[in-house]
Amino acid sequence: MLELFAEESLFPTIEQASQRSGLSLRSVYRYFADPGELLDAAIKRNREVNAGAAHLPTVGHGSLDKRVDDFVAMRLRLYNQLGAVYRATVHNAPRHETILVELAKTRDQFREQFELQFGRELAARSAKDATAVLAAGDVLTQLDSIDFMRRHRGLSERETSEALRSSLSALLSS
Repeated sequence: MLELFAEESLFPTIEQASQRSGLSLRSVYRYFADPGELLDAAIKRNREVNAGAAHLPTVGHGSLDKRVDDFVAMRLRLYNQLGAVYRATVHNAPRHETILVELAKTRDQFREQFELQFGRELAARSAKDATAVLAAGDVLTQLDSIDFMRRHRGLSERETSEALRSSLSALLSS
């Protein structure tokens, strides 16, 4: 499934997964009752394998510039490792409740990570301003936004990094 996702097959069938894996269709069905279960297992496995990509060594510590640099580098690393599976997750979520729930959890975790990394700047603002800055920073740094910049706007990784760094610095330092 992960290979099929990487090839931009967003809705792979159990038959395709069976053929790709070299397992008989019957064997695949022995482990997975339906396509949703197989998709869920593939997405969870990918998250386990790439869990370290979301690591920030010093969350919330250092200068604003350093924290912005670290955060942007981490999100681009995540995108590079998870982008194809993330796209498949987004596309499959409306059809599979478990995938929808996992997607919402992931997005919430990304928001919490942003809030922890930039808590000092958020705390220095009024509640209303902090809410707005958190919302804007969260949207800007979700994988959906990075995917939009990379795939739809055609920005290179360097250009995406510069756009994120510049935008976050302006947003957080005002």
